[in-house]
Amino acid sequence: MTQANLAYKTEPVTAEEYLTFERAAKDKHEFIGGKIVAMAGATDRHNVIASNVFGELWTQLKGTNCRAFASDMRVNAKRGNYFYPDIVVTCGERKFEDIKKKDVLVNPTVILEVLSKSTKLKDRNEKFESYILLESLTDYVLIEQDKIKIEHYSRIDEKNWNVRIYAAAGEEIIFESIKCKLSVADVYAKG
Repeated sequence: MTQANLAYKTEPVTAEEYLTFERAAKDKHEFIGGKIVAMAGATDRHNVIASNVFGELWTQLKGTNCRAFASDMRVNAKRGNYFYPDIVVTCGERKFEDIKKKDVLVNPTVILEVLSKSTKLKDRNEKFESYILLESLTDYVLIEQDKIKIEHYSRIDEKNWNVRIYAAAGEEIIFESIKCKLSVADVYAKG
């Protein structure tokens, strides 16, 4: 089966087939439940918000053992799913599924997603349900792009998560796990 036909295959493909396909693809695809799913382009507002968050975190993480990555770092999110989070932070030694290729991160600490109409349900359901199985993950953040609303899920213990909603520009999101904070106003600046 050719690379192009693999994306349109109706029966499930393996993770290995997906990774081979994705590494040769010109466009990005996620892998959900055995299906290769093409990623849509993002809006200006989505990109501004993601850039604001990445810039703030990157600056605060300089000189620490944590690193922020923008939307091109693929994550093995358990349950056989592979995603490209908008922003992912990892601390300590970065661990990869394939240490030669170093293109699939397996130990994210913080994941942030900017929601869009087309991805909102996937970010809240499939992604969240897969991400919470990652032992390394301490924080999962969902950022609305059409209004000021940020949901910050922080791990309490192995099975429990706390959620805090931010809906005012004057609030600050505190990330204890990476010793960073984000001003809600800064998240939405120039949006």
